[in-house]
Amino acid sequence: MPCFYTPKLTNESKLITISGSEHHHITRVFRFNEGKEINLNSGNGVYAQAKIVEVTKKELTCEILKFIPKEKYSPKIAVAFSLLRNKNDLLIVEKLTELGVTELFPFESEYSVRKASTNTTDKFLTTAIEAIKQCDNSYLPIINETKSLAKQLQFIKEKNYKTIVASEIEQSKTLKELFSEKIEENICLLIGPEGGFSGQEFTYFAEQNYTQIKLGVNILRAETAAICALSQLITFLL
Repeated sequence: MPCFYTPKLTNESKLITISGSEHHHITRVFRFNEGKEINLNSGNGVYAQAKIVEVTKKELTCEILKFIPKEKYSPKIAVAFSLLRNKNDLLIVEKLTELGVTELFPFESEYSVRKASTNTTDKFLTTAIEAIKQCDNSYLPIINETKSLAKQLQFIKEKNYKTIVASEIEQSKTLKELFSEKIEENICLLIGPEGGFSGQEFTYFAEQNYTQIKLGVNILRAETAAICALSQLITFLL
């Protein structure tokens, strides 16, 4: 059943009005009308099955039929990633949202190939909204503003995440070895740019005692590494 983003939806909602782009999507793209049942997603954990009861030119009204509980990973899982060329960072946002990431921290490092623009965060948010609609994930991840690597790492620390670096130079340590038992702290996985982290950045990781892990036997593209790292971590939360 098609799902639509309705941030005003709450657990107390009985009727809800939809306008704007989602109204257009429902009535013009799907051509749904009165009597059609759809799913509604608030992005903050509320997910409901609803029936369209009235359609006008600019808005429609839905009656809530039932709420559908959705699970959320605990503790929190986050990913910090470098901005990438060719919209590959949009792929990271899309796929990590589908996997259930809690929070995203985009950054610019020494070898990052592009800089953030005025609408970078908005593009990431739009991508994440489309992803939660596609996969019925009712928790929209927090997407933070892009910062330099050093500033983002400090911000991640302030938000009480333990940072784990996906490192191309680590030869042995894996997530499996780190988490032989249940994870009890918030984790942020750090994924580098296309060119990897610089020597100076690796020195900083060592000085700050950041744990570094390998993801496998092969060298992975940055977007593949992000998806792989989160997928591996999730197995310890299920």
